[in-house]
Amino acid sequence: MPLYRYICSKCGHEALLLKKISEADEARCDVCGGKMVRQIGNVGVVFKGNGYYSTDTSKKFAKKTVKSTS
Repeated sequence: MPLYRYICSKCGHEALLLKKISEADEARCDVCGGKMVRQIGNVGVVFKGNGYYSTDTSKKFAKKTVKSTS
């Protein structure tokens, strides 16, 4: 089950609630009883491997330049 961050629209109290995805998106504040709104949090993303940056090049597409000394 995912952990969601809720903020009360009346008093600003923050809470983390563990809810099922299929469960209704309604929550009440423990402090004032106001309606709580779910906030979208930051998601950590890790890119592994080659090809994620403009400076990365694949070996099969890299051009080989050889300087001739004649």
